[in-house]
Amino acid sequence: MKGFLEYLDELKDLRRPCTIRFRDVEGAVSTIRAHIVRMEAVSGRDMIETDAGLVIGVDQLLDVNGHIPENYC
Repeated sequence: MKGFLEYLDELKDLRRPCTIRFRDVEGAVSTIRAHIVRMEAVSGRDMIETDAGLVIGVDQLLDVNGHIPENYC
């Protein structure tokens, strides 16, 4: 099975829109529909940037298109 980061990278490369559910900085759950336009590590933390202008830490993601990160508990 392909890893979660590889799945996100595939969505970015294919320019597929996705539904992203994540915890914001206050801890509230937010949902957006957007394209992932960039992935990078910043200070050792994996981040995604969306065409909606949001930069989200991969560790904040709850699911993307129903795919749950491996480390989610």
